[in-house]
Amino acid sequence: MSKLLSANFNRLKKDKIFWITLIAALTLSVFAAINSGASATKYQDLNPDNNITYLNSCYFNLMPIVGIFYAVFISLFLGTEYSEGTIRNKIVLGHTRTNIYLANFITCLAGNIVIYCAMLIGGLAAVPYLGGWQGGAASLLANILIGLFLTAALTAILTMLCMLSTNKAITAVAAILLAFVLMVGASAFYNMLQEPEFTREFISISADGQVEFGDEILNPAYVSGFRRKLYEFLLVFLPTGQGILMANQEIHFPVELIYSSIITVAVNICGVLAFKKKDLK
Repeated sequence: MSKLLSANFNRLKKDKIFWITLIAALTLSVFAAINSGASATKYQDLNPDNNITYLNSCYFNLMPIVGIFYAVFISLFLGTEYSEGTIRNKIVLGHTRTNIYLANFITCLAGNIVIYCAMLIGGLAAVPYLGGWQGGAASLLANILIGLFLTAALTAILTMLCMLSTNKAITAVAAILLAFVLMVGASAFYNMLQEPEFTREFISISADGQVEFGDEILNPAYVSGFRRKLYEFLLVFLPTGQGILMANQEIHFPVELIYSSIITVAVNICGVLAFKKKDLK
């Protein structure tokens, strides 16, 4: 496998899509950080109780969409393996399908970790506005670890999809669509869980500016019982759900690490078994 990894990393260093994705992720994270910091500074006197006043509030804000960057990179990087006949050449040279698959996963994971680190570096652009991380190094490290593990889980999912699809264009569309669906699905679970159990019949403002509240009633949109437990599990289990929880400072460390590890191992096993049976024509 060492020869496969060496060849993959040499190609990765020269891959234009990887560098474009890396620069895009870094640029977006810098822009988002500066925007959050500038907004906090601009409006800090309007509502002191509801301001973004520290780095925690925005440092991981891009984690819910990180899968989109990973999907673009992995789909186009691995799509070239089929379009240029690289995989067939590797098999002809005597490399096993298992080694080929795992070498590609490791390479894609390394590339995604670099992209993830670039986003972390870009997020530091908010420090001049908001100051450093609050809560201690252990809290920051926990979040970073969750990000690394969910990166591995997303890489495993996207690698399996891309290794089992031979058409480069279809693979790219499918990978981006899958990342988007996972993101939207996790967002839907999170939003449903945020619904309060009770709501008001009405809220009105009188002519003299007084706020009037109606009677408190059960919220029909509130999720309860088994459905709530299921949605809570799926939110923490899905890598994209973990990204949303990181962005909102609601992590459940170290549960996320366990779930991401399970996904990474299980998906890679399924991917290897499916790739062994795949007709490469």
